[in-house]
Amino acid sequence: MNARLLFKKRRSYRKTIISIFFLIFVFISFYFFILTNENEFIVIPENTNVFYVIPEDRGGEKIPNLDKKSLNIITQDINEDIIKKPDDLLFSIQFFTDSEMENVNQYLQKITNFEETIYSIDDFYILALTSEIGIEYFLLYKNFTTRIEATDYCVKFLPKIDNCLIVDTTKF
Repeated sequence: MNARLLFKKRRSYRKTIISIFFLIFVFISFYFFILTNENEFIVIPENTNVFYVIPEDRGGEKIPNLDKKSLNIITQDINEDIIKKPDDLLFSIQFFTDSEMENVNQYLQKITNFEETIYSIDDFYILALTSEIGIEYFLLYKNFTTRIEATDYCVKFLPKIDNCLIVDTTKF
């Protein structure tokens, strides 16, 4: 009798077929993308049409409160009799600021009317800073030639002021 092998290993051609197809695919793609490329680009024509249109009447809700200072710029008249800036005023200590002149005057009267006050009304200046959002009135104390002098005076003689703000009055 002929002896037959029961567990004969068959030869698998699957790996060989897959590798041949892969090599063929690489050669075809190499041919089409590398060798036939003649530096042709896709040319997109320039768009001369309007991209968007802003309508004249946008609709929607109209803005209320147009009389607010930050929305419209209205110059106010400054009372020049009360506010006179001396020419030699350089650096000063800021005591109080407000957009109303009456409030600044009330504060000045309050701190100078006490019997035991250390402040003289002659040492105070009121200056107005005009900006886009309105007028701000500054109550300034004394005149100093440098910022360091003003800071030293504030530390030594004005201990009740928490944050001593020194104002360069040449910017007014």
